[in-house]
Amino acid sequence: MRFLLVDRLLRLEEGKEIVVHKNVSNSEDYFADHFEGRPIMPGCLILETCDQAARLLLGKSEGFARLPSLEQVVNAKMRHFVQPGDLLEVHAAVVRQAADTAEVRASVTVGERTVARTSLLYRLTPASSDTLTARACAGMRAFYETLTTDMERLAMTQRLSGENERV
Repeated sequence: MRFLLVDRLLRLEEGKEIVVHKNVSNSEDYFADHFEGRPIMPGCLILETCDQAARLLLGKSEGFARLPSLEQVVNAKMRHFVQPGDLLEVHAAVVRQAADTAEVRASVTVGERTVARTSLLYRLTPASSDTLTARACAGMRAFYETLTTDMERLAMTQRLSGENERV
């Protein structure tokens, strides 16, 4: 992925819903051209943020054994501009899921204001189907693990283990 648009995972209930944050920073390279003098986050990247959240939800719910691939964006509505300094909160919920398909509804808010809503349709492909799919599932698992690693606890554990080695 060229853009990793999920900065923080706030809540994930497997098979049901996910809530994530994206901090919109002025240093994002897409703001250089979109638009001069009035930087606005492209709508397609707001949808990509929804997609990344939904794929984390579906992937984790499947134990990263099936790869969710976006098949269709349904009824996407952009309601307000997103600018540098905004904090996107994405809520995505599974509406229905079958053996090899899923539908997820997502909404994006900045504060109390809804900036986007959409439904996303996915094809779920078993990781065992080929090496490329297996690699993509492993990458999604690694991204999830990065988001859920408690860096403070990790630093404390490493510091404590270093002290124990010196004793």
